[in-house]
Amino acid sequence: MRCGLIAVRLIVLISLIRSMAADEKKSVPPDHPERAKKGLALFKSSVRTTLTKHCLDCHGGKSTKGDFDLSTREALMESGFVTESATDSHLMDLITHAADPHMPFKAPKLADEEIEQIRTWIDLGSPYDTPLTEKTAKPAAEMQVKDSDREFWSFRRLQPVTPPAVNDDAWCMTPIDQFIRAKQEAVKLTPNATADRRVLIRRAYFGLLGLPPTPEQVDAFVNDKDPDAWSKLIDRLLESPQYGERWARHWMDVARFAESHGYEQDYDRPNAYHYRDFLIRALNADLPYDKFVQWQLAGDELAPEDPLAMMATGFLGAGAFPTQLTETEFESARYDELDDMVMTTGVSFLGLSVGCARCHDHKFDPIPARDYYRMAATFGSAIRAETDIDLSPDENRKRQSEFTVQLTAKKA
Repeated sequence: MRCGLIAVRLIVLISLIRSMAADEKKSVPPDHPERAKKGLALFKSSVRTTLTKHCLDCHGGKSTKGDFDLSTREALMESGFVTESATDSHLMDLITHAADPHMPFKAPKLADEEIEQIRTWIDLGSPYDTPLTEKTAKPAAEMQVKDSDREFWSFRRLQPVTPPAVNDDAWCMTPIDQFIRAKQEAVKLTPNATADRRVLIRRAYFGLLGLPPTPEQVDAFVNDKDPDAWSKLIDRLLESPQYGERWARHWMDVARFAESHGYEQDYDRPNAYHYRDFLIRALNADLPYDKFVQWQLAGDELAPEDPLAMMATGFLGAGAFPTQLTETEFESARYDELDDMVMTTGVSFLGLSVGCARCHDHKFDPIPARDYYRMAATFGSAIRAETDIDLSPDENRKRQSEFTVQLTAKKA
């Protein structure tokens, strides 16, 4: 049984080999070398000149129209316009004006002698001695940020603007209201009625603290006759410790904050709470925004003795980070870490997707890739580390001094 099966397999294999040999003989005629020699001589003497003069600009030179490229023989045969026979080649239909569009396009028909030379050349195998043109990839022009790019609305410097005039001036309590009311009047919209005090206090509490007011707090505000009751309520809420806790959460989302490193190991970060506490303290202390930004990017350099500034630098290391790396992954992980810093800085403080420029000049915003790498270089010295921070340095120095005095007294 096994011998018979082996015999069948041998017969099938021999048949395949014979079939392949027959196909090879069929595809390469015996006079192929002689035909190729004649075709090559014809190409050099006339066909190359005809194709270059009348066809190349639109088909492989300056452009490639109709998916027909004849700049090289490989491209010509892959196009499907030319086969082994001139009779079956679509190129002949086009240049003889037997099919549309007539070629050369919007130009006089080729001379009969030129057409016959191309016909003969195709029947001889369409040989090339060299490509009709040498295609070299042009280096991409370096992106330049122009003055017009700097005029995009979000890049312009703030300018004083005169609020628009409105008909319903009584509705406007601040200049900002004039802009709102002007747009409403333009589309004939009527403002909503003024919210009552019960609604106002709930909006304020939920917006600033994230918690509802107690019934007693609602009643006290509703019955408060003080004309400045609303302003005083807002001031009290802004002074509440819960204000920082509420709004720190929003910035933590922007800063991709997490209390663990992420990935499959997902180890905890023992000092992650420092950055969270910085945000809460900064908001409750009304830290100036310029310092709020500077400390998160370089607090350890700008104010190394200030615990709050050191806590702020948690922004740089708040992203996901692989904690188990092989030796071959160190370099790529470091570049991914720098990319995370650049990308989050762009989104958080600039409102721009700078990270796209890691691979190419930005397609929409005027951000060249070179600027991305310059920005990444500024974070080159930022090293991830777990650091204990003294949150009460003055108080702890006093305690240390008192302890030293007591210890000295005991020794004496």
